[in-house]
Amino acid sequence: MRSSANKSKASYGSNPVLIELTIARYFTPALRRRILSGTVPGWLQIHPRKNYIMAAALSCPEWVDRDEIRELRNEARRRSAETGVLHVLDHIIPLNHPDVCGLTVPWNLRVITWAQNATKSNNWNPHQLELFA
Repeated sequence: MRSSANKSKASYGSNPVLIELTIARYFTPALRRRILSGTVPGWLQIHPRKNYIMAAALSCPEWVDRDEIRELRNEARRRSAETGVLHVLDHIIPLNHPDVCGLTVPWNLRVITWAQNATKSNNWNPHQLELFA
């Protein structure tokens, strides 16, 4: 059985920019509007992470400052290039959890390594609310 890290490399190679570009398209207003209208794009209908991508797209409100999210993505790219370790954006409050539903907004995102994010999964602890105090 392949590990998650190997699966990621098999899907995207080891190019962090390609991975980031793939993830970045989930947060576009156009994709959000298409999903809300019931017109799911063909590439998304067959994507193995369809449910996550739809949750991610719907969790990014129209009013969010996308430049701030872009700055966070750039920071993840910078750290990846600087360290040689893939860094990604993590939702502090997860998108999919039985008790909570986080948004894709700058104050709910942080830059961590891909390995840390894969280990964290969608775990949630109510004490994490202190991060927003």
